[in-house]
Amino acid sequence: MAASARTLTVSVELPLSAGEGAPLDPAVVGDELRLLWIIEQVRLHRIGAGKGAEVAGMPRAAFMQALGAHGVPVIDYAPSDLEQELSAT
Repeated sequence: MAASARTLTVSVELPLSAGEGAPLDPAVVGDELRLLWIIEQVRLHRIGAGKGAEVAGMPRAAFMQALGAHGVPVIDYAPSDLEQELSAT
């Protein structure tokens, strides 16, 4: 992803042993960490799934699959909110 005027660059130190013997490609690790950070923002309800997909530069369906793969529900209503939403229709 190309850097723009509104980005934050973060440097992270990881032990080489974290790669389980395979050489670590900094670009791949960076992409993985970026996606995991975005997924965490969705899990914490800081952003929605649509915004997460946009920020990740992924189609919404692919991002939703990534959320599911990491145990983050795509639809995350509190039971009372869901009841209220369903009764309004």
